[in-house]
Amino acid sequence: MQRHLALIKRVSDAALDGAAAKKTGLLSADYWKWYEGEGSARIKELNHPELTAEWARLGKLHTQFLNAANSCVKAAADGDKIHVSQGLERVFELSSELMGLLVSASLSELTAAVSDHEHKLAMRHERDFMDAAQIGRFVVRLSDNVLLEADNNFLNFLGYVCEQTEGSEIKKFLDAKSYQRLLGSISEKEPNGRSNIHFKHANGQKVPMLVISYPDENAEGKVLRCFAANLSEIEGEIQQRRLLSAAVEVSDQAVLICNDHQEVVYVNPAFSQLTGYSAEEAIGKNPRFLQGKDTSQATRIVLRETLAAGRKAHVEMLNYTKEGLRFWIDLSIVPVANDSGDITHFVAIQHDITERKAAEQAIARIALEDRLTGLPNRRAAENRLETDWNRARRTDSEFAIAIVDIDRFKLVNDQHGHHVGDQALKHVADLMATCLRGGDWIARWGGEEFLLCFHGMDGRGAHNAAERVRKLVKANPLKMPLGEIPLTISMGLSMYNQKHENIDSLLAQADALLYEAKHSGRDKVLCSGSANSNKNSVIWEGSQVQGALHDGRVIPVFQPIVNLCTGKIVADEALARIRNADNSLVPAASFIQASESLHLVASIDKMVSVSAMNRCARAMKVGGEGLGLAHFINLSHQFLANVEQVDTLLEHAKGFCGDNCDQKGNAKPLVIEITERQSGDILTLKKNLKPLTDFGIRLALDDFGSGNSSFLYLAELPVDFLKIEGWMVGRIIQDKRVRQLVESIVSTARNFNVITIAECVEDAETARILCEIGVDWAQGYYFAKPEIDDVWDN
Repeated sequence: MQRHLALIKRVSDAALDGAAAKKTGLLSADYWKWYEGEGSARIKELNHPELTAEWARLGKLHTQFLNAANSCVKAAADGDKIHVSQGLERVFELSSELMGLLVSASLSELTAAVSDHEHKLAMRHERDFMDAAQIGRFVVRLSDNVLLEADNNFLNFLGYVCEQTEGSEIKKFLDAKSYQRLLGSISEKEPNGRSNIHFKHANGQKVPMLVISYPDENAEGKVLRCFAANLSEIEGEIQQRRLLSAAVEVSDQAVLICNDHQEVVYVNPAFSQLTGYSAEEAIGKNPRFLQGKDTSQATRIVLRETLAAGRKAHVEMLNYTKEGLRFWIDLSIVPVANDSGDITHFVAIQHDITERKAAEQAIARIALEDRLTGLPNRRAAENRLETDWNRARRTDSEFAIAIVDIDRFKLVNDQHGHHVGDQALKHVADLMATCLRGGDWIARWGGEEFLLCFHGMDGRGAHNAAERVRKLVKANPLKMPLGEIPLTISMGLSMYNQKHENIDSLLAQADALLYEAKHSGRDKVLCSGSANSNKNSVIWEGSQVQGALHDGRVIPVFQPIVNLCTGKIVADEALARIRNADNSLVPAASFIQASESLHLVASIDKMVSVSAMNRCARAMKVGGEGLGLAHFINLSHQFLANVEQVDTLLEHAKGFCGDNCDQKGNAKPLVIEITERQSGDILTLKKNLKPLTDFGIRLALDDFGSGNSSFLYLAELPVDFLKIEGWMVGRIIQDKRVRQLVESIVSTARNFNVITIAECVEDAETARILCEIGVDWAQGYYFAKPEIDDVWDN
């Protein structure tokens, strides 16, 4: 209002002084910004039609006033006294009208409307609060104890609706004793009463409420106005806490509670009974006071990291009592958070498992000890051997293992009985144990076999030590009441070196050496390197494979597979070869048997399969003629029996697929060849193959017709290709019966919707007959020899 009057004064001054008018320029009313801002927003919020119209009139009038004032100032600046006089008259006229409107009843009505709006808003917030806080209202007329009013909250607490309570006496909801407690809570000193009473629900149950009441008067006379807070949930929680507290107190499980600083704030009686510490002695301490020198550091770290991350922890831990006695606990710790998600406490439950641990240790001793000889058994030996292997890998230290077999032990059992055989086993075990140095060890490997481990020796030293053992056994026959029984032993000795890929290959070498020792006269020690003069021995061939694997000289070659009808290449098969120093290639037939005997074939399979997948990926990326070809690889039983190797192969396949093919179960270019000659359970084989076939890798049954389980494999496995054994293909021209067999195989394959592939096709006539019979594809020297891939050739 004051700024508006100041604006009128500026107009008057300009009208009286033309020079002042020129300096004044156009007038503005900054104070009027509230009209377009806060004032307009409030009018819109009220949504009052009459107020909206008045507001629009106020804005229009002020605009007219401002225009008239500027016209008057301009006339004064131009020296136009006539228009100045007319302008001033119009300015005062509009100003008077504007001022009248501002102080009129419309403004009062606006103020009242705003107040009413804010009152309704406050009431709405109050109602929201009371709903959220579970608070209801009711009014009782004191003259006749009738319930005059009750809001929905109060009625909902008791399971009623408004129609069921109109004119009802309060005794419908309260027994006489509770009503008297309600009335008695009010006095002259305490006009506002407070009481905890139970109301009667419509279903007969009791509803606990906190009632705040005060007396009042209205048209009905004296009344009691009450606010009632529903305490059902709170009382339930209190009762539950009492029950839980009682359960914890009487529990036979030790319970410990810590705050967020990991200080003990509570222990139950079972804790004191288990540990010997009273509650007073434990409270305020960190639970680590129960740990000792033999408590596992690794367990401590896991526990600390888990709790720091705010997760549940479950460990088995060794602790100590107040008297220093060891005890084992199964420990579960649960973090407890407040409503904000901040962890405030940790609850730990400790179950005493000391007896169970003692039993486990006794069982472990039994499980790891051979009862007859008292030596570690095979399981214990495998654990010990793994430790030695890892240490040698880490420190590049030397050790050797020897598999020992008692010669002609079956004859001892057959001629003298098993009790004498047992005596022979104990006798040999005791003799060998006397020859060992500190750090060396012996175990019973199984049956009449033992395992010796020599540390810190080269090949010559290990051989000499093994010879001493052999000579000692030979020089000390088993003495029995009926006479002496001469005993000898044979050994296969294998030296650890970096070329061994795993423990199995080391053991396989020792086992193969033992086999040769027994079949070349017995009573001898053969060690790796001693059979080099025999180039047909398994050990010599195996050593060549080991060296080739270590040097990267095991390489794949690829032989095309053609469509017999079109002559076009439709696939290729990856085959393993060893490349010699002169670049000549050694065929798989020359080393595959030794590789299987020494458990090296899985390593060959791994190398060939990765190469084939790499070739497949390059073909899909480049496109052209190579796109759409199937790529066959051979996988041995040793490879497929190892689930980890199968999983790794699948991951490689997914990686090579990448964006080149979809990742789901649609058929992939890769085909795995298996043979029925592979040992092992067919159902286990099927289970191990399933992740590969689910991904879309296809199966081919190789050498079909070479054994008596071909049709079992065809029935059990999801075979897509069937490869006809080479000996049948080679005799198909001259042997009518073989041709009939092949025709039967082709017919069976068609019924199973399986593609047939003939192997070892060497001439055109054989290819023609196969095509005539209906064989789909073929491979052999007639079409192409296996060739090195360009990548490997370079």
